Amino acid sequence: MTHRIEFVAARSARWGALLLAAFLCACSSKNQDVAIVDTEPQVAPVPSGPLKAAEIMQALSNRTFKYTRGPRTGTVTFNSDGTFGYEEVGKGPGTGVWQASDGALCEAFDPTSFMPQGTRSECRPFKTAGGNFFAGSARFEPM
Repeated sequence: MTHRIEFVAARSARWGALLLAAFLCACSSKNQDVAIVDTEPQVAPVPSGPLKAAEIMQALSNRTFKYTRGPRTGTVTFNSDGTFGYEEVGKGPGTGVWQASDGALCEAFDPTSFMPQGTRSECRPFKTAGGNFFAGSARFEPM
């Protein structure tokens, strides 16, 4: 009788091990059902060439860029409410307002210590190339 119980226990242990192995194999071979979630915000790709106003707004809103305007350089953040803040190398911070129109970026700079009069709104042709954006002579590189 003791041999019978040992045999049944051994057979049950083998079946348990086989079932466990089959279960693990089944789990590991179904990787295609696993989703990896990227928590970084993704920016939609922007088409090359002239852009519509909505595409310009989408490309710039709530993003920070390194900019070059002739000899001037710095960083700028375009806010979705139509304002922007910038830090110009060697001069300091400033603010302004922006808006997009089809094929153009319009900007007005508020008065600062280095630009006491500020500027009126000026619209410049806007395009994208090579992952960068251009408004007239200004170049914006995503950071």
